[in-house]
Amino acid sequence: MRPKASNLPDSLTRLLATPQRRAPGRARGEHPLPGTGRDSPHAALEAALLRGFVYGVSGLVWLVVAALFVRHLAR
Repeated sequence: MRPKASNLPDSLTRLLATPQRRAPGRARGEHPLPGTGRDSPHAALEAALLRGFVYGVSGLVWLVVAALFVRHLAR
């Protein structure tokens, strides 16, 4: 069934008209480039440091927001 072009924007019509393509032999949800070194110790350390940094920064943001909230309630 083809959508009516008058009801949809031009870019959406083109997007719906093009078929979805996947690489042959790849399962849905599989890593796109297997064997790229993601299982190396260096990559694991880098991911752990990055995750720690993100958790630390988000924790600091939560603390600042909580402090501002408590200060607002104290007034």
